[in-house]
Amino acid sequence: MPKNGVRIRNFRNNEHFEHDDRSHNNTRRVSFKPGTNKGKNKWNNAKLLLDDDIDMTGSAGGVPVHRKGFRGRGGRLNSPAPRSGHGMPRKKFIAGVLPWYQITIPHGAKHEKDVVLHALLSYLSPDIFIPHYYKINGNSAIFYVDDVKLAEKLFHADRKIVMSDGFKLMVIVRNAVPNVNVDAAMKEKMKLAMAKRYNAVTKALDLTKFHADPDLSDLFCALFRPVIMLVAIDIIAENIPDIEALNLNDNKLHGIEHLRSLPTKLKNLKILYIGDNRIPHIGSLEALKALPLVELYLKGNPLLNRFQDHDIYVSSVRKKFPKLTKLDGVDLPPAIGFDVLENVSLPPRQQSFLVDPAGQGLVREFLTQYFAIYDADSRQPLLEAYHEHATMSMAANYLTCDNRNYSNQRLNAYLSNSRNIMRITDPDSRRRYLRTGRLQVVSFLSDMPKTKHDLMGFSVDLLVYTPTMILLTMAGVFKETVTAGNPLRSFHRTFVIVPNAGGGFCIINDILFITNTAKKQEELAFSSGAEAAPAPAAVPAAAPDVASAAPAPDDNAQKMMLNMLSQQTGMNEHWSVNCLQETGWDFQRALFVFNQLNSEGKIPPDAFVK
Repeated sequence: MPKNGVRIRNFRNNEHFEHDDRSHNNTRRVSFKPGTNKGKNKWNNAKLLLDDDIDMTGSAGGVPVHRKGFRGRGGRLNSPAPRSGHGMPRKKFIAGVLPWYQITIPHGAKHEKDVVLHALLSYLSPDIFIPHYYKINGNSAIFYVDDVKLAEKLFHADRKIVMSDGFKLMVIVRNAVPNVNVDAAMKEKMKLAMAKRYNAVTKALDLTKFHADPDLSDLFCALFRPVIMLVAIDIIAENIPDIEALNLNDNKLHGIEHLRSLPTKLKNLKILYIGDNRIPHIGSLEALKALPLVELYLKGNPLLNRFQDHDIYVSSVRKKFPKLTKLDGVDLPPAIGFDVLENVSLPPRQQSFLVDPAGQGLVREFLTQYFAIYDADSRQPLLEAYHEHATMSMAANYLTCDNRNYSNQRLNAYLSNSRNIMRITDPDSRRRYLRTGRLQVVSFLSDMPKTKHDLMGFSVDLLVYTPTMILLTMAGVFKETVTAGNPLRSFHRTFVIVPNAGGGFCIINDILFITNTAKKQEELAFSSGAEAAPAPAAVPAAAPDVASAAPAPDDNAQKMMLNMLSQQTGMNEHWSVNCLQETGWDFQRALFVFNQLNSEGKIPPDAFVK
């Protein structure tokens, strides 16, 4: 026997309730097994219920449960829900994005304006509000308020104010702004309202709460609307372009991007008040960064709540306005800076720097010879340019991740041998990517892509110039000559140069960094003739040539250089001797001259007949 004496009858498919109006072919199985409906009410179809009295039971055990939202005995399904106070939750006020709210009083037209407003003010007392743009629209009275707290209180005044005729005043509140149409008449009224707010002595214009000006009571003239603010700025720039102070406090400004024209139209503006507005964050002030402000008022804006430390707030504002001396009505301490005149300009930039002008000749000759060989078909002659125990490392990296998406900007030929110590932390790996000895160095350089350097685009710095060591750094652009598309690369290179035992100089340390070119580098690359040698700037033309002052090598050294030049160039002894004599027995220079003349086809075939 079921609980509570309820007898359960199992109906066959062709049976139905007395008042059931369902069609016979629409079968529906009902199960009373626990968990079948998983806690959800499946009895939503009105045709499944009886038209007579309904027992609203909600538990499987048959315990009657009073269900809110339905009438008692005699009530019918889908009857209207009861009003507030009869089981339904009260409506909630939701603040809008805009700072304006439209108040609609249905049937408010049958009462005088003063009567309606007096009733509302009496209910809200001691709070008061200013009804903007009151008008009658059909049977309704409509006005606007510009305060969210007052809008919420008016929202809760709905049906709580009883008029003299017993009518309960309905109050509808929604987030909306009045329509605006900026025409010539409106501009003229704005101009007259500004004229009375301008102080010609202090050159200050006070536009505080401009929309509430009595002369603009019949117009919606809120400065937080960009179209109105831009018109106001144009009026100011046209009539008082020398204005120095502007007060925009309490104008509901939630964004100031439309103030970006102030620096160009009001160039003398030094004092700006934009307090008690809704400016959200410090980044919004970027639009005013070009103004030469000495005083700024921001108090009352949400952006101040983002700073827990007042000093950080002051510092952040000062970064945007370095000349600021007063913030939020408080004098600021003098900013820490250099005691220099404001109009002092920095010295002109130099493409190159020489710690000693006497090194100009060496720098010119060294770079010309080295990169002539480096850019040649074979880099084997560079063996003579490196010290026997020289070390060399190369690192490569992308300027941005976007460069990896373009095939001609990929650095695959360099990344596999890159000694980037920011990524390679294992000591053994670091040693493996470090080339030691002239054979390893030149072999590594020979395996790198063939290149052509823009010598005239080099920036060269001679940092150390002593008889025992020279430190030389350079940066520039080169292109890969045998790679598809001839991509451009940017590089930075450092040479440590020491005297050679046989005379001249050699490289003992070489550090190379390669990356993608910047846009400006691509525009200027090879634009001034890449064949010429780089000339360091601001260096006297008559600087002595250190290389030419080196003593002539002895007979044994001459014979050794003669044999090496003949082997590397393929010239016979006669032409090799002439080449060395004309270059002062400077092997590197002689090799460079040969490569230069040979590439131009100026060496006759007789020079190679032995």
